[in-house]
Amino acid sequence: MESEFINLTSKNIENEHLCCIIRSRKQHPGVEAKRKWLSARLEEGHVFRKLDVKGCCFIEYAPVETAWVPVIGDNFYYIYCLWVSGEFKGKGYGKSLMEYCIADAKSKGKSGICMLGAKKQKNWLSNQAFAAKYGFEAGIRLRAAGAFF
Repeated sequence: MESEFINLTSKNIENEHLCCIIRSRKQHPGVEAKRKWLSARLEEGHVFRKLDVKGCCFIEYAPVETAWVPVIGDNFYYIYCLWVSGEFKGKGYGKSLMEYCIADAKSKGKSGICMLGAKKQKNWLSNQAFAAKYGFEAGIRLRAAGAFF
């Protein structure tokens, strides 16, 4: 299954489909702005890993020190988004993406992974029940869920 995924890099980002909330067959300024923003973030250790298809099946994360979120921490990865939708659901892709992020964090000596969550699921936040399967717990101080190693 791993060969079905690719990570965006400075060499392939211009030609790869960005799995994004904006759906358009034509170039869209929002998608192109995201591409430009993401290009700069890749140098900071930002990871955008996706199924090698045109569809929504990806994980996006970064070191919390450079993440553009209201979370303060040290030596963690922050998951911006883990999204598997439509025909890609139920095939183990979400599990594979989460396991990749966890393995990446461990290999880089991170203390853990965090993400923002809410008591009631919101469409723009990662599924907290899914994250709990991987050891994520609610963090009171950070107001985030986190898996700690």
